[in-house]
Parts: sequence; structure tokens; C-alpha cells
Amino acid sequence: MRKVIIRDLVLGDYPPKICIPLMGKDPVRLSEAARLSLGLCADLYELRADCLEEPAKEGEIAEALSRVRYQIKDSPLIFTFRSDSEGGMGSLTDEAYIRMCRGVIGTGLADILDVELSRGKEAINSIISEAHEKGIFVLISRHEYQEALSIEELISIFRKMQEFDADITKLAVMARSAADMLTIFQAGLAMKEECADRPFIALAMGEKGVLSRIGGGFFGSVLTYAEGIEASAPGQLKAPDVRLIFDLLYK
Repeated sequence: MRKVIIRDLVLGDYPPKICIPLMGKDPVRLSEAARLSLGLCADLYELRADCLEEPAKEGEIAEALSRVRYQIKDSPLIFTFRSDSEGGMGSLTDEAYIRMCRGVIGTGLADILDVELSRGKEAINSIISEAHEKGIFVLISRHEYQEALSIEELISIFRKMQEFDADITKLAVMARSAADMLTIFQAGLAMKEECADRPFIALAMGEKGVLSRIGGGFFGSVLTYAEGIEASAPGQLKAPDVRLIFDLLYK
């Protein structure tokens, strides 16, 4: 598995990295969320644009990125619009989604662009190409809330994501039982030992999946998302607690 270096951060080595999601209905609230998250042990941050009241408005996105970048300085920043079909808070047509991504790329303020696998081959390839031209990394993602997937199905999704020229892959599933969480561990281990050619993130969401958020590093997952001011997904632990646990587990 190759490593990805983003600013001074290395994805693909121990310990796993901690990302704090930032949420707010407008750029000012996002900026405040970023300010309040400083000092909470994050390695990088995620701007959740789907929480904005006007996420399709180019000026709104640019202002949000600028304000958050001012607060976090040189820390790596992921830009994410999570669709409601994947557990997010917004909905954009493919055309509007592509236009939004191009606007983000044009600002040069995000280091990583999260692109949903569900957007389709043509859109994904176009976004990846434009992002790479500007030196922006791409994280391709899928979030599964409805079905309990088998190990083989999880690995198949990861393999599908690796067909694209993205830099990082991410798969998150809703765990309804301990068995579901164990499945994400087994899929992660298979990726780590046999399949992964780039850094990947494997998470089980919900109360039953909490252990995957702190133990995933043993099975190859390079990053976890942890609560700063508020959680962006079910099962997230507070970032300082995750840092404490990581210090015990990985050092």
C-alpha cells in the first residue's frame, strides 16, 4: 500500500489519523466550529458542506472554505458534501454536485476532496482529473446505511473504488450487531494484506460499530472521524478521548 503525504501529514502509517468534522449552517458558524475545535487533538479537519443552508451557492462555499482555512492554518482539510441518501443532510443533482466540486477545486483551499462513488464513472473521472491538475487529493467514498454487506461485498466495493485514480478510498457501513462490526474488520484485514494499493478507511457506524473507530488501524484503516463540537455520524467518539486511546493502543 502506497502512502499519501498531505502537507506534513502521512496517511498510511501508524498511528491512524484523527479527523474532526466541522458543521454549521453558514460560513460564520463553520468558522466558529473550526475555532472551537482547535486544540482537540485533530490531525486534520473535514468541512461538511451539506450542513450549509445554501451548499450549491458558489460564493457560500468559497467563503466557508476561506473562513475555515483561516482558523485551521496549515492543517489538512477535507471538503465533503454528504448526500442524504448516504446519511448526510443535503441533496444535489449530479450537475450541481460537479459544479460545486469544480468551485472547490478552483479555490485551492481544500487539500482533499471527498467524492461519492454513487456519482458515477464519468463524473468521478472528471472531478479526479481536475482535482489532480490543481494538486488536490481525492477521497472516493461510499456510505451504506440500509444493507448488511458481506466481507466479499465490502471488498468488491473497495476494488471498484480502486479502479479510479483516487488517492484514498473510504467505506462506512451501519453496524446493527457485533457481527457487522467484525465484518468490517475482516474486510479491512483482507484489504491490508491482499488488495489495497492505496490508503483506505473502513468504518462501522452506530453504537455497535464504535470499536471500529478506535481499533481499525490494526486492520489497515488509516483514519478515523471523531467528534469535535458535534458528531457528524452515529457512533463517533470525542476527539480527545480517541487521542488518549490511540496513545495507549498504538504506541
